[in-house]
Amino acid sequence: MTNLPLSKKSHTFIENLRVYLFSSGKKTKEINEITDELEVHLYEAEKENKSVEHIIGNSPKKYMEQISKEMSFDVRGWAKYVPIIILGAFSGIVLKDIVFGGFQYSLVELIGYPLVCVILLLAFMGTFKYVASDTFSKSKEFFLLGMVSLLSVTLFLALAFLPNLIDSPIILLGYYGNLIVASLAVSFLIGISIWSKTLISIVLPICYIVPEYMLSFSNLTDANQLIISSLVMFALIGGYMFLVSRKGQ
Repeated sequence: MTNLPLSKKSHTFIENLRVYLFSSGKKTKEINEITDELEVHLYEAEKENKSVEHIIGNSPKKYMEQISKEMSFDVRGWAKYVPIIILGAFSGIVLKDIVFGGFQYSLVELIGYPLVCVILLLAFMGTFKYVASDTFSKSKEFFLLGMVSLLSVTLFLALAFLPNLIDSPIILLGYYGNLIVASLAVSFLIGISIWSKTLISIVLPICYIVPEYMLSFSNLTDANQLIISSLVMFALIGGYMFLVSRKGQ
């Protein structure tokens, strides 16, 4: 990034373009090259008191689509990202289950969890791409992301009930097996954090494990514990994302 002094409108467009291209599966190196070049053009235009539209036209969405079409899909990169994202999500799920009772999965669940993770990955990528390509109010952005979050909760709840409907072998681990798997899960999540240079892979498991664990000591019913822990989880995640966004401004 060139970090030139741009107006808020230009800076926002650059960031939205990055999200759009990344969600479209483009190479990070090419994204950086294109956005750095565009940043220079916008800076030169603003020095001459010209608007963002002078460079990108009247439709930011069409501009993003045109740039995206000119770039190839990063097959190698996403062949690396997708397994890491899926394994990272599954590591968090396994870690939570070990905390609350141990590694105990049916074959249906072992197949279903990676499949659900792929569906949600595509859903989030599509949503990020849609939000980045147009100008929405913050409330609408939160609504769209909230709908995808609701989809994730629905799919995981459906997967939790699926073993009751389909008979399949159950895989159980003993004390040392759980200890080894938990250690591997924690190590993997820390490794992702170091690799991605963010705390998201550590913060998310904390957000959905700690509230539920703390509430398990209360006298609340299971249903109330689930509702309250879910609300606290989304509040913590929302607070973290807000702090990250504020830091990036």
